[in-house]
Amino acid sequence: MSDRNDEVKVYQDKMAKAEDYKSSAYTLLLVGVLGIIAFILMEAGVLPFRLAGSGKYITYGVMGTMFVIFIVMGILSLKSSQKYAQEAAVEEDLTGKIRAWAKEHITADSIKERVLFEEDTPDEVKYFKYFEGIKAAVTQEFGSLNASYLEALCEELYAEIFEEG
Repeated sequence: MSDRNDEVKVYQDKMAKAEDYKSSAYTLLLVGVLGIIAFILMEAGVLPFRLAGSGKYITYGVMGTMFVIFIVMGILSLKSSQKYAQEAAVEEDLTGKIRAWAKEHITADSIKERVLFEEDTPDEVKYFKYFEGIKAAVTQEFGSLNASYLEALCEELYAEIFEEG
């Protein structure tokens, strides 16, 4: 069982991930395009400074390559952003279904009935047993879910269920 818990990672909301990738994409694209434009303007004599000598070709080559890499990375980040936005829509729908089902079918009393422990059990242990009871109920109804997603969602459900109950 400890091996399974070691695999659980901190849950990251898909919509937040999509926004992170999108902002990174725009930043990378902006820096890459502005860098290339700056090189063109420098070479055209529009900007008041120029690189001279044989070192300028090395500088143009290295910096130009770097700016092209920024542009490519920006495009890849934009594609990843779109992928996570699509996944976020699916995840949001599933979360809504789970929350609606939980509101109808899970109460503090129903979880307390499912979980057995001795009377002198500390509150910390009760929390974990109740939490596992909620996870079991959700898994039984919706099947196997991503472990970190399930953990994060069940923490929210626990707070809702036991604060109301």
